Amino acid sequence: MKKLLPLLSLVLLAACGEKSSTESSETGNILENLTYTVDTVVVDPGNEIIDLSHGSRFSSISLDEQKFYHYDYSKTAINEIDLQKLELTDKYQFSKEGPNSIGFNPPTIQPLKDNRFLFVSSGINVGIYNMKGEKEKSLKFNFKEIEGLDIDEESLITYKAHISHDEKHLFALTNPYKTSSDVRLIIVNPETKTGKSISLPNMISTLKFRVSLNTGKLFMGRGEGVSLNILNNKLFITSSANSDSYVYDYQTDSLRLFEFPHQLVAPSKSAEIKQEVSDENEFKAETAKFIYQTSFDKFLWDKKRQQYFRLGYNLIPQETPELEKESDVFLFTYDKDLNLLGEKQLDQIDYRLESPFFKDGKLYSYVNVEDELGFAVFTFDF
Repeated sequence: MKKLLPLLSLVLLAACGEKSSTESSETGNILENLTYTVDTVVVDPGNEIIDLSHGSRFSSISLDEQKFYHYDYSKTAINEIDLQKLELTDKYQFSKEGPNSIGFNPPTIQPLKDNRFLFVSSGINVGIYNMKGEKEKSLKFNFKEIEGLDIDEESLITYKAHISHDEKHLFALTNPYKTSSDVRLIIVNPETKTGKSISLPNMISTLKFRVSLNTGKLFMGRGEGVSLNILNNKLFITSSANSDSYVYDYQTDSLRLFEFPHQLVAPSKSAEIKQEVSDENEFKAETAKFIYQTSFDKFLWDKKRQQYFRLGYNLIPQETPELEKESDVFLFTYDKDLNLLGEKQLDQIDYRLESPFFKDGKLYSYVNVEDELGFAVFTFDF
């Protein structure tokens, strides 16, 4: 059932008018004359049914970019998709109970080498599991048991937890609901149970873009966040509220801040927000102050081009806020040293790309094609 849908193949111009290569080089923007095609492909599930009720919210890609791991939340299982064959090739069963429990909260899943996974259930569990669903190693640490940490949130170290590819360093962030005036990177040596934390000043402004409503009967919350992502043996620390990024090289124990001279979008959100409100109308009014400004995604690595990419979005207001899905979409690209090389609005795309990743020089994004798992595949020419 592997399908390529030619009717959904588009040739899209990301520029309003054509410019010469000389003009592009003068602007210093390598995406100035960007063109791209979008093809939609559908995965063959064989005799299985892949539950897409949660979309690709908990999904991830293997380290070698050959497999897409779709997490079935209702069945506590990972569907393994071969990205070359576009077929469901395996299913790995896990448990929410017992000695091999991954935890009850919705997990984040980080693929590791040798067909293993780091499961993080916020506030409950961090552990490494094999494809048989067996817990190989617990990484569930309390703040108090890690020597050298200068903070204590009186809970487990789970918030945004990731592990280095060599599995020698566990990373997490302070929880904004418990540490509300600072954003700190937590670094733990799992073997020695020692660690440290580093303040991230350029991430602190993210904390102010957060609104909560709690009437006792109704709770609503919305806000910007800080994320962790490991690429090329480095930890990337990014905010959805601004373009600034920290990169922690765990092999040399060095932290660098990168600020980018974006021209198409503002480098950060700006507004004065009332963070606690008393009714729904006030909640909508306060969130409207920041949700329509540019939001930044995490960095992606294109191994073929040896370049980083990042997506940005401007949500488009609608009369019914609950139905807001359309966005202006921006593409940014950087060299291997994170120098900004180009930026472009993707004029023909008006939706947020879901679970994007690069494979063989092409950008993939999850799509639901009539309840079948599929991908929109972007081929860029610039």
